[in-house]
Amino acid sequence: MSRQNYGQIAALEFFDPPEMDFPDIVEEFDIASQRLAPQLRRLTWDGEDIALIDRDAVRIALGWLPAENLNQPSYLVLAVGPRNAKRNVTLDPEAYEMLTRRLVERVRGYLPFDAVLHGAANRPIGSALLDMTFELLSGCATEATHSRRPAPTTRQSRARRREETPKSTERPKHPIPEDAVDAQLAVPGASFPMRLTIVTFGLTLFLHVPPLGAALLAYTTLREAQPLLT
Repeated sequence: MSRQNYGQIAALEFFDPPEMDFPDIVEEFDIASQRLAPQLRRLTWDGEDIALIDRDAVRIALGWLPAENLNQPSYLVLAVGPRNAKRNVTLDPEAYEMLTRRLVERVRGYLPFDAVLHGAANRPIGSALLDMTFELLSGCATEATHSRRPAPTTRQSRARRREETPKSTERPKHPIPEDAVDAQLAVPGASFPMRLTIVTFGLTLFLHVPPLGAALLAYTTLREAQPLLT
């Protein structure tokens, strides 16, 4: 079976802890996916951080990687693919991609996340795929803290910034529009060694999980080029 036929995988990054616990998230997915299975319906837990939802020929794997400390992100990993990769009864690869994107958008509706890495899975959907993804994501948690988002104290709502603007005595050399929130996140704050570490990790991730690695490298490249475009 080709790599693309294994299905799709996405990693959702949360800097703020979600309001729902992982078991509640799994329950939401379990209820939402009942329409996919007129026959087989099964939910299997592998420990406390991985859940496998089987619906006929489709498997949805969910995994939760908690942050090691308050300054690091947490990750919700979801993968969609054939329930039994050894059989030829599979959906079209585009169907897995569409289903994955719809699930990501569903999560966005009630659990807003900060970033998403999305691509094709390189092995059957299951606990082994999620465990490998956990190991790779945990390696970039520290780098993500410095490169993807400033400290929580500097990220304020638009209303808060409007109130504090007249009272502030220190202004940046190039003022940022209030509605351009993402522009403030793009200001480079990491040192050169830190950026080199991020790129090196992206290359390592690309060798093990090409879609996630390519997404991280593309994100890093666009972030470094942002000051040249503004």
